[in-house]
Amino acid sequence: MSGVAPAVSRRPSLETALFSVLAIVAVIVIASRMPAPPLAVQAAVLGVLVATLGLPHGALDPLIARRAGLWRTPLGLAGFNLGYFAIVLLVVGVWLLAPAVSLVGFLVVSGIHFGADWNAGRSVVLRSLTGIGLLTLPAFAHHDEVAGIYRTLAGSGGVVVADVQAALGPVAVTAMLLGAALAVRRRPTESLEILLAAALALVAPPLVFFALYFCALHSARHLRHGFAEERGGGRLTVLITVVYTVVPIVAVGILTVVFAPQLAPGGPLAEGWILRLVFIGLAALTVPHMLVIAVGEWRGRRFAQSTAKHHGSRRPLA
Repeated sequence: MSGVAPAVSRRPSLETALFSVLAIVAVIVIASRMPAPPLAVQAAVLGVLVATLGLPHGALDPLIARRAGLWRTPLGLAGFNLGYFAIVLLVVGVWLLAPAVSLVGFLVVSGIHFGADWNAGRSVVLRSLTGIGLLTLPAFAHHDEVAGIYRTLAGSGGVVVADVQAALGPVAVTAMLLGAALAVRRRPTESLEILLAAALALVAPPLVFFALYFCALHSARHLRHGFAEERGGGRLTVLITVVYTVVPIVAVGILTVVFAPQLAPGGPLAEGWILRLVFIGLAALTVPHMLVIAVGEWRGRRFAQSTAKHHGSRRPLA
């Protein structure tokens, strides 16, 4: 994700068109009452899509950090990687110790992160309400399924989280409609995205909704923005993106092979393994990702203010 707000455009972007087509097709297929794939299949497909289409946009974090001045040399890059990995391990550790609290934190942080995709220039609270509302809608429309997923991720406390989200469903619908209404005048394509994402969240199975939204819209958008901002990076940009995408996939592959007996049907780790891997992994990567974005935006604002102050202090000669 980029550290700079995307430029205003009234023309649909590639990811807007892609997500719109996929969302409409998904709604039509679901309306035709075709049976949904088993939850295990949905989870497996989600894992593959997140790994191949979701990870690359986070793989641009080292480049965002470099623009923000967090590292300049190979040694600085090594230090950045160690700090990033330490935060990942910390998030995983906290989740294992306090899963229900971590689930709530993950939903809130992700909602703030996703809400930043829309209504740039509006208040952070408004944008966050839109993102959190989006992640609330699946529990409102598919309570039992979401409660089952949350139970896998956070035990009985996860079911309570699903209950609360279901009760807040009308508020979430209102937040999405408000976000779409505010976007329609200046950014009509964003209004369309908000409405389609909300409809998909209400109609589609939760994992199907998340896969389509996260991979086809959110990740695709920020990957495009990241490459646009690194247009001068050339091979380094591609190399870093590939390495930081492949390494986590290889690590997960090694872990899967090591724990293969436990992952076999009936094994102690079989139930919910993929769901926990995907969502706890996303939580662990989202926190440092958002920290890098926040630092990049803060440095960007300071630079803009410094530049404006410098130009303002230059007075024409009499």
